[in-house]
Order: sequence, then C-alpha cells, then structure tokens
Amino acid sequence: MGCPFRCAYCFLQIVPYFRFNKKYLMGLVYRNWDQMLAELDEWLSATTARMLLVGELQDGLVFDNAYKAITGKALTHHLIPRFAAQRRHRLIFLTKSTLIKHARHLQPTPQVVFSWSVNVEYAARRWEIGPPLPSRRLRAAMEMKKRGWTVRIRLDPIIPYDENGEHWRDGYAQIIDQINELGPEMVTIGALRATSTALGTVAAKNGRAADIFRYLTAEKDPSGFKYRIPFDKQVEMYRFVVERLDRRRTVPALCKEDVSVWKAAGLRFNGCHCLLEGTQVPRELMSAGSFKAVIEKDPRDGISSETR
Repeated sequence: MGCPFRCAYCFLQIVPYFRFNKKYLMGLVYRNWDQMLAELDEWLSATTARMLLVGELQDGLVFDNAYKAITGKALTHHLIPRFAAQRRHRLIFLTKSTLIKHARHLQPTPQVVFSWSVNVEYAARRWEIGPPLPSRRLRAAMEMKKRGWTVRIRLDPIIPYDENGEHWRDGYAQIIDQINELGPEMVTIGALRATSTALGTVAAKNGRAADIFRYLTAEKDPSGFKYRIPFDKQVEMYRFVVERLDRRRTVPALCKEDVSVWKAAGLRFNGCHCLLEGTQVPRELMSAGSFKAVIEKDPRDGISSETR
C-alpha cells in the first residue's frame, strides 16, 4: 500500500490507516507477500471471469524494484506469468511510474493490461510531486505497446485551470493529440473530485498544493458520492476530450460518474469498464443497488430512469 508520488489530490491521504501512520503513506511492502500470492492463486481458480486492478491503494509499477530486492522477483514477474498461464481472468497495472525495465523482459500476453495515469504537463508540475512527467509516461506506454502489450490511458483528474497564462483547453488539446498518437485501446476520463472536504486540509498538512481543491463545489454530486467541479464545466471538459479523441482507435469511458454525466457528455453507459463483461456483471460481484439499477436498464434509451 501507499505511494511515493505525492500528488496533491491523492485520496490515500485520508485513508484512516495512512492518517494515523503517515510514514507508510510513501509506500510499504508487506512481509507476508507469499500469502498474497497464495490468495491470488485461489482467486485465479474462480470460474467467473474477473479483472484484477493493481494500482488502487498503491501505484501499480513503482514497487517493482522493492519486490525484486525483498523477494528476489519484481512484482510484475510474480503476477504476469500467473495470468499468462490461463485465459479467463485479466490483470491491469495502473501507474504513473516508468519502471518498465522488469516487465519488458516478459512475453506479452492479452491477459495483462498496462494503464498509465496522465495529465497535462502544467497540472503535473503544479500538483504532482515525484512522478515522471506525463511525456515520459507516454513514452513508456508507447514502448510497451510496441512490444505487444495492451495499453490503456487514464486522463485523470482533468482540472479547469486558467492561470499564469495557461488554459486547460490548450493543455488538454496537446495531451489528447499525444494520446491519439499512442492509440491505446481505451482512455478513461476523470475530473477532479474528493470524497471528503478533509482532503484539502490533510493535503496542506502533508506539504502538498491544496489550492487545487478551490475548483470543487461545496455540494456533492447527484449521487451524493463526491465533491466535484461544477457540473456544466465538467461536461464541457468531458465533451472537449471525447470530441478530440480518435474514437476510431480508442474507446472513451468515464469512471465513478453519475449516469447523468455520461448522457450529458454524449456517452452511453455500458457497465464498469474495469470488469470483463460490461453490463453483464455476475451477481456475486455486485455491491450496490445503484449498479443493479443500471444493468436493469430501460430498453428505450439504454439507461434506467432510476439510476444514479
């Protein structure tokens, strides 16, 4: 868990474990890593096709050297062969790191996806401390794609900045053109958000640029899920990205957004794109009534009127 990249907006800062054990926020590898692998082997025996994400409570690639030093193998070398040996489940590494030196020695497999989180260079310099600049991340993504790996991009969080002679339209136009050159299979788009107003306070205490949170509204979104940038601005930015994206090569998708935002942005909600079956999600994987409402959609417009 944890991450050495000190992004101002990182939600890990308000995870209770890290609030009370701040030194571990920078990252730790657990001693019982062999138990993790045993649990993974059991997970892989499931008959329901699933997608496993490495990069939710940590950066997906940045600890590859640490695992190599501690266990004798990089994390990628522990995980990828296990997924390559079967055809049911898939694995995603979500990362801001360019540490691909270990993964590049493995044979590519369609069971594994490398997904890079990027932003415009201006936003990265202002609000991301530590990770390689987005241009370097995209170069790493291009190298892995040329080696035969499936590559995705996460353009997140988009920020409506207009300061110091810099404007979001110029910045995102440039990064989208670079993404189009890469041609990933999917681009997940997300806007600045926060589950709690405490995130800004904690970020300031951690020495991170808390001014980023001034872009958020004082009320949560229609789902009561997160504080976000104003709805109209959010939709404007999503439409700008979607319209500039080369959709002949790349599928656009939103993450953890109210269905009303999908519709306003001109996109059709088709289930959680980090799962393998789209809207056909097995009952055992459902945890929210709102998601059930989505898949029990009105056939007239593809979206349930009850859905948030």
